[in-house]
Amino acid sequence: MRTDTLSTELKALRDIQRETLKRPQDLDAVLDLILRWASQLIEFHSGWLLLAEGDSLVIRAATNKRDLERVLGIEDSASGIAARERRRLNFGDIGRNETCARLYKVPAEGKMVSELVIPISDEGKVIGVFNVESRKRDAFTHADEERLAALADQAAIIIRNARLAKETEALRQIESRILGGNFDMGNILDEILSTSLELIGSSIGQLLLRDGDDLMVMATTGQEEVGRFRVKVHDSVCGLAVLEKRAIKLSDVRAGEFAPLYKPVLGGGMRSELVVPLLEEERVFGVLNVESDQAGAFNRHDEELLTALAAQTAITIRNARLYKEIEALREIGTEILDRVFAVDEVLNLILRRGLDLIGAQFGQVLLTHGDHLIIEATTGREVRGTKVKIADCVSGLAVLKKKPILSSDVGQGEFAPLYKKYLGEEMRSELVVPMIEKNKVIGVINIESREGNAFDRHDEELLMALAGQAAIAVRNAQQYEEIERARQREKLAAIGELYGDLVHRMSNPMGAIRAWIQFVENESGNVLREEAALSEALGEIKANAEKVMDMIGQLRRDAQEIQVEPVDLKSLFRAALEGIAIPSSVRLIENIGDPLPPVQANRQMVSLLANLLSNALEAMPDGGTLEVGAEGIDGSKEIQLWVADTGRGIPDYLHGEIFKPYFSTRKDRGVSHGLGLWWAKLYLEGLGGSIDFRSQSGEGSKFVVKLPVAVA
Repeated sequence: MRTDTLSTELKALRDIQRETLKRPQDLDAVLDLILRWASQLIEFHSGWLLLAEGDSLVIRAATNKRDLERVLGIEDSASGIAARERRRLNFGDIGRNETCARLYKVPAEGKMVSELVIPISDEGKVIGVFNVESRKRDAFTHADEERLAALADQAAIIIRNARLAKETEALRQIESRILGGNFDMGNILDEILSTSLELIGSSIGQLLLRDGDDLMVMATTGQEEVGRFRVKVHDSVCGLAVLEKRAIKLSDVRAGEFAPLYKPVLGGGMRSELVVPLLEEERVFGVLNVESDQAGAFNRHDEELLTALAAQTAITIRNARLYKEIEALREIGTEILDRVFAVDEVLNLILRRGLDLIGAQFGQVLLTHGDHLIIEATTGREVRGTKVKIADCVSGLAVLKKKPILSSDVGQGEFAPLYKKYLGEEMRSELVVPMIEKNKVIGVINIESREGNAFDRHDEELLMALAGQAAIAVRNAQQYEEIERARQREKLAAIGELYGDLVHRMSNPMGAIRAWIQFVENESGNVLREEAALSEALGEIKANAEKVMDMIGQLRRDAQEIQVEPVDLKSLFRAALEGIAIPSSVRLIENIGDPLPPVQANRQMVSLLANLLSNALEAMPDGGTLEVGAEGIDGSKEIQLWVADTGRGIPDYLHGEIFKPYFSTRKDRGVSHGLGLWWAKLYLEGLGGSIDFRSQSGEGSKFVVKLPVAVA
């Protein structure tokens, strides 16, 4: 069953992600888990997971441990062909394919008959290969290829993250020996400033880190508040070192070309200043600033010493930040995984954690839908569900190019004509990264700032790492919701079959009862006319028999197999209203929106709506107001419709009984089997919808139905 297959695949991916988050550096353990899960999804007798190392492929996970660490050449193996040509290979009979037979490598389990090879690619580069084999001929189907390809995609992300974590851990160990193993940023920066001052024989200084157009004091010998005090990059000597990416030495802060830029933050008695940028591969993290109350206090040697220390400091800060960011990504990954079953929650969580990760305040998550992007989560005031043409916005450019878009000034440059001011007129810079799943862009994360040039290459890489996790989380959540909808439909179909059998079993004896009643009436008419009590009893039996037959008929109609399709809700509402006789004492109000997107349902919705309308009219025997309405909600992902009356209402003590079988508020009038609302609830839940009500005795009732919009 497709539902069970999807469920198994989803569980496999979740377990693999969990293992990765627990042990990000234990690559072999995770690869072994991936191979074990492959055996749950595909039947095979031998399997390898190989990683590319130079011109070779090395077996890193295998069903038989004797194969581990075997080396296969790129040029002389089927796995090598798949890696070199970047394509899948499916050999139904190895012996019948000359190339495969010549290059075939026998596994420890012995010679096999069929072989399936799937390359593992990361950003267009093949980094490994999945190889499974079977003793059966033509063992692997197209569906098997797709399942193994899905695991290969997961393996690519795991390999990349594990290698990154391993590299970072190695750097951390080196840094730990230098800094005593303490990776608390505050302690690191204090230690760096103290060392800097000690090196050049000074006692006054600051360490400032860049934050957009500002430099923020993070360590100081002065009185300024750490983490809050700022100076402008474009209006300070420290900022000049950032902009020019070089050391700035002032022999006298009161004279010379840079004197107007000097800020006496460390005291009014300062005379000389030396500022060096924390520079690493053209990226400036901040500055080291030392000052003295003596003019000409710093020389060329001091500048060289401080520049060397600043370079090491930049690496230390980069690595410390990277370590903390990886920890943050792991925590985010775990949190996203825990909420995999709710698409809306996942999207909002992705946005919040993305903003936290980059240190930004404004952003959106948009998902692709045909030629548009739909805003699904936002910090702005735009309506969720707002559509933006892909060809007419910066976010759309990230979709089309399948790569990040970084705009340092949204008001100028090549991206300015495409910029949309959804997050506010005051936005200055923008960073958009695509969420890519199986080489298809499913959406984007868009982060913006009021500061110009607020984002850099590092932010881009960090957000791309999150986008990789986000794409998996969104895909998993969507698949889970698909599985749940399929299960509801299967449940409804099973109940329908049960009801069909029940109807059949009830119809025959009830038909016989009706026939015997007719026989008694025809053959014993005189007796019945003479015996009033007997005639009344037979009439009661007949009325109840007819009531049961009507119930059987309704059950037969309700129990028909549900085959849903996109339908126009407005036309269904119109059909239900046309089938109901509305008394002149009842005023009808229609608030049905136009246009409404189609919903996933069928003609049984007409019966459901007619039942709600009949119930409303029944509650207003002396007249009143009947309101019907429908509108799009949740960014038009759902349609909400309602039927409201001003009738007698439902007492509080009966609210818990409304959707139970056989419940009815009618008092011996007409035919009521009490299954209408119960079946309505079951039917709607099978469609992924819901029904609820609000009512007070004497003040009327309002029944509200919600249905998901049909997926295009």
